[in-house]
Amino acid sequence: MKDEIEKNIQFINDKVISDDDYLWKYLDLHKFLSFIISKSFHLTRLDKFEDKREGISPIHLLYQNHKKELDNHPMFEKMRTYMTIDTLGGEMNKIEDELKKIQRLNFASCWVIGKKQTESVAMWNLYSDPKSLAIRIKYSDFKKNILENGYKTDGTTKELICSPVNYLNFQDKSNIVEHVNNLLDSVFLKDISFKHENEFRIIAREKEREIPPVNYKPNISRSHIENLHNSIYNKLGTKVELENFEKYNFEIVHHPKSTNWTKENINEIIRKFDIKFDIFDSNLELK
Repeated sequence: MKDEIEKNIQFINDKVISDDDYLWKYLDLHKFLSFIISKSFHLTRLDKFEDKREGISPIHLLYQNHKKELDNHPMFEKMRTYMTIDTLGGEMNKIEDELKKIQRLNFASCWVIGKKQTESVAMWNLYSDPKSLAIRIKYSDFKKNILENGYKTDGTTKELICSPVNYLNFQDKSNIVEHVNNLLDSVFLKDISFKHENEFRIIAREKEREIPPVNYKPNISRSHIENLHNSIYNKLGTKVELENFEKYNFEIVHHPKSTNWTKENINEIIRKFDIKFDIFDSNLELK
């Protein structure tokens, strides 16, 4: 981590979050240990997410939908019997290049917006197991602390941008057109099929930089040089360390299927690290 504390943070479009809303994150035990030991959270590069359209803009979507309409136009019906139709090839190549650039420069940490007492069974099932837990913090508390105290990054200066995710119907042209001019940043855009996640994103954005070719040496193995090069220029993830970590009022919620033995171990970890997190049992009762 850099020694320099940064405060280059933007919060956008968060008027939709109410005063009593919380940010939730569902973690396995290894990720939780990393969180409390390093006092930082991990962010994954957008091109490593499951959704291939991470970072896509409304303009990109309109071009893609227009291409589908052209490719399936009746005038090409006979031609399709013996050849593949490909229209707007140059535009599609440009969109692909732009999307790759967006995905490689942006790293995301994903949280769930909810009330203090509202857990998500889907999130428990997707991102954890009975030995896991969730952390939550009041949104206003998180925002206040990170703006006042700042953060540290892993060596490359990064801007932080925080916002709820905006969900659109990617198949509905009229829905896309409505948002062409009022969407502030495409990294906070997802298809409506993900709406159940009610996601809040913390984005770390790298400045665009020229990546030099790998400089191989005759007496050093290629794999070693490639690994070193990738660790500098091709990071798959990054970390943001929270300055004055102890001021954040994080709370822990045990997994609804957690055993007493697991709860005791987690409680002991908290005591040993002298962390002042309040700990709660889940409100859910699952078999």
